[in-house]
Amino acid sequence: MLKFILRFAIVINFSIAVVFAQQTSCDFPFTSVEDVPEFIQNELSEAGQLKIQIYLIRHAKPNLHKRFLSSSVQAQDYVEHYNKAPIHEIDLNMVKIDLKKPHQIYCSNLVRSQETALSLFGDSYVIVSDRIFREFELKIVRSNSIVQLPLDLWKGVSRLFWLLGCNHEGIESHEEAKERVVWAADNLEKLASQEETAILVGHGMINAAISKELRKRGWDVICKKGHRNLGATILQKNISKE
Repeated sequence: MLKFILRFAIVINFSIAVVFAQQTSCDFPFTSVEDVPEFIQNELSEAGQLKIQIYLIRHAKPNLHKRFLSSSVQAQDYVEHYNKAPIHEIDLNMVKIDLKKPHQIYCSNLVRSQETALSLFGDSYVIVSDRIFREFELKIVRSNSIVQLPLDLWKGVSRLFWLLGCNHEGIESHEEAKERVVWAADNLEKLASQEETAILVGHGMINAAISKELRKRGWDVICKKGHRNLGATILQKNISKE
């Protein structure tokens, strides 16, 4: 078991280093949010079709101190504070908003999602907050207080056990979360069919899960950055024009 944990720690730390390197070398704007170009819709209209799209944007980085080593109790405390933390001030050069039509903007009921949506879209668009879009819940596995591990290792191991169905007492189970993903995808598809472009300011794991569900329904991924702060996974689909 110890050997497994050490290997897992190496993978986690390597992944963090890769993501950090990617985030420190991105071009501006990092994410562009725009309607489907009119000339494309005109071409498709001649064939009786319409292109619709869904943006899955990850929230901005929360403003919260992160200690490297912690006990399981301290790690759980961090998770709870993370869900209540405000976001860092957003560099508006990171995200370009170029929407010509009116839109509703979906976000979750968690502070980091709401504040990001308001910062990016609040002056011009209606923001709709719904708990169906919240991040998958996480409970840190219990351990002796003497054990000090990297915070990301606590989170990674706890999430792994949750995925295996072994760590969901008092929180949403993995099976329940998958049902919620289906409902979330239903709502986004409905909004996209009404407005052509649906936008969710969500979270890393649920963004990925919604993207997977939409791909099962015939959506194509044209950009995949929704696992990074202020990044977007963009999916498109052609439908019959009624």
